[in-house]
Amino acid sequence: MTKQLSDEILMKHLVRGDKKAAGQLYDRYHKNVYGYFVRMTNDVEVARDLTQNVFLKVLKYSHSWTNDKVFAYWLFRIARNILIDHYNESRKFFSTDDFTRVAELDQKESVQAMEAKESFEFVLEAMNKLSPADRELIELNRFQGFSYKEIAKTVASNENAVKVKTFRAIQKLKEIYTNIMIE
Repeated sequence: MTKQLSDEILMKHLVRGDKKAAGQLYDRYHKNVYGYFVRMTNDVEVARDLTQNVFLKVLKYSHSWTNDKVFAYWLFRIARNILIDHYNESRKFFSTDDFTRVAELDQKESVQAMEAKESFEFVLEAMNKLSPADRELIELNRFQGFSYKEIAKTVASNENAVKVKTFRAIQKLKEIYTNIMIE
């Protein structure tokens, strides 16, 4: 049985030139990063490109990583910056797209899956009506599982402000979701 190396140890290996470490980090995080981009852009093709860019930047800038950084925070800071650059270049933040493409990525053919798909589509529709900042807070907290402290580090804010903003964003999402369900 082989012991799994921590992200930080893999980064040390990568900094020393071990490209296999980059592959292991990719295997661990590409689905999370891709999911982040799919939910933030509502475009699976753009999400693939942006995910690839994140890991290219990890390779390119691995020398800037230091032992005092938690890899996941550093990785999502890169992802966030790439997302911001993407929208600055395209002069839009979010577009309305075909939500079913996102929901169909991993569906099973059953009544329960259909209900879950429909509910997921409503959540995506509701999230699309949130501001980009609110959407990002919900994405990092609820989908990626970051703590408020971790989000604060990622978005360069303080923990209390992130707690309040996340709470308010969730309240807005619930209100929007309820209105969609009523319609």
